[in-house]
Amino acid sequence: MRGRQPPAFYTDPADVVTLEVEGPPDEVAGPSQRVLLLEDRSDFREVLRDHLVSRFFQVTSVQSGVEGLRAIRKEPFDLIICDMMMPGVGGEMFYWAVTRLRPALGQRFIFFTGHRNNPVIEFFFQRVKATVLIKPFTLEALDSTIRAVFRKLI
Repeated sequence: MRGRQPPAFYTDPADVVTLEVEGPPDEVAGPSQRVLLLEDRSDFREVLRDHLVSRFFQVTSVQSGVEGLRAIRKEPFDLIICDMMMPGVGGEMFYWAVTRLRPALGQRFIFFTGHRNNPVIEFFFQRVKATVLIKPFTLEALDSTIRAVFRKLI
């Protein structure tokens, strides 16, 4: 074997280049974090769901508070992202129902709304010390808000 040439596919270690590969920018989740997303508009719900999945969340997305309550009864969630204005069971009613079933989830909500100056909604947000995103918001703002909620829970 002495004096034998290395195979043609052999690469001299001096010629090897190592690349640093990072995860997605501003990675916000781990694979075990489960998110319940409630939004009645299918186009907006899909954009949010796709973004959350790209951030490694396990996402259950539903279009109503009734479906959200069914999901809450079936499985645990680490975070709930909830639109305030949905037909039937809106965000406030959904929040109160969830906190009766699973009180600890009360601190794991992010609400979003396009109704910034609605006194009823504002009163509810103040009462529960809600984390809120006002529509329109960027996906970066969503990421930042998610990180803030998880930091508060530590």
